[in-house]
Amino acid sequence: MPLSAHNLSADIQRCDILFAGAGLAGLCMALEMIRRPFFQPKTLILVDRDTKQRNDRTWCFWATDEEPLPPILYHSWQRCRFLAPGFETTFDMAPYQYHMVRGLDFYRWADAELGRHPNVRRVTADIHSITPAQGRLQTSAGVFEGEVVLNSAFTSAPLLPPSPTPLWQPSLTERPESTAPPAHTTLLLQHFKGWLIETPAPAFDPTTITFMDFRIEQAGQTRFVYVLPLSDCRALVEFTVFSPALLPAADYDAALRDYLSRWLALPLYRIEEEEFGVIPMADLSFPRRMEGRVIHIGTAGGFVKASSGYAFKRTLRRARVFAHVWEQRGRPTPAAFPYSPVFTWLDRILLRVLRNRNDLGHVIFTRLFQHLPPALVLRFLDEDSSLWENLRVVGAPPPGPFLQALAQLLWERGKKAAGL
Repeated sequence: MPLSAHNLSADIQRCDILFAGAGLAGLCMALEMIRRPFFQPKTLILVDRDTKQRNDRTWCFWATDEEPLPPILYHSWQRCRFLAPGFETTFDMAPYQYHMVRGLDFYRWADAELGRHPNVRRVTADIHSITPAQGRLQTSAGVFEGEVVLNSAFTSAPLLPPSPTPLWQPSLTERPESTAPPAHTTLLLQHFKGWLIETPAPAFDPTTITFMDFRIEQAGQTRFVYVLPLSDCRALVEFTVFSPALLPAADYDAALRDYLSRWLALPLYRIEEEEFGVIPMADLSFPRRMEGRVIHIGTAGGFVKASSGYAFKRTLRRARVFAHVWEQRGRPTPAAFPYSPVFTWLDRILLRVLRNRNDLGHVIFTRLFQHLPPALVLRFLDEDSSLWENLRVVGAPPPGPFLQALAQLLWERGKKAAGL
């Protein structure tokens, strides 16, 4: 028997700020809020289907010493290798360091911080639907409403495919009324599988990461391996692909085995952990305004850099800015999220190049590291570079595919503006 309006109202659990999803973005937002006086009296409820009790992912990023970071860095490196057919270089990353954060360490730290605040509540439940006008979530644990809903669980367009492996479940769910992305949208996937391995004898240089190794078979796609040594006998080795679709599940294991045998010459190793992930790389125009009571964050809000898939440091930065502006103005302001039209267009152009010619990825990245200072490449990927530096970066890869991609994008947007 359906609930009456009276009974439904009585059963609704209300709060000031409701989180639909408590992954990286939701937790970063909540952590920023509990540190600020403005949010101390507000009630926060974080709803997520996952208990976050396992190491389901690893986040990696580069940062200077001035960047505020959580106190849970698992490992850091100062030196980096880039390898491709006919070219390789090893360089000092100064003024950056490359950092690794394990998902489980982040979740435990966030739990401990949030647990000190009585106004914060965590709920483990499946989220069935979200109603923006009322700020309402229908979940397996009941109905929740928030004056403001921060959504990182639902997206208005399909961005992630079904899971090919028990190691990974999509973090985003299409809303029932969602539609396919616009015809002019470029959507690629960054998909990867990693093994944390241990060798019986020293096999790695623990001071130096392999940032990208493009020497592997490309198969008409953009494929590379990165290696993060934790000691001379332990390392995370990850096989990564940029392409429109996932590979058969067995192909990831085959690529890792081949790399360890052919390029690292490792006949013996033990796999300690495995991880698998998929990150959407899309040039969608993510909303920068409230939809009813809902503000989209995380992947659903465009926090992932479209051309690289990096998200950890971007999410930290966006959470800080958003919470600060909310506190200063006394209201949530989605337009406060950092946004650069220049970098948005550069990302769109690169994604279109990789859609047109998925095999060009190794050429593009090789040219960047051949012709530019590595610190400039990293600064550009962080969107911290100047106009002059951007021009230097844009001039490094072969211009033809980029001009073609730009022409396509302008033509498509012109047709859309004309209603064709």
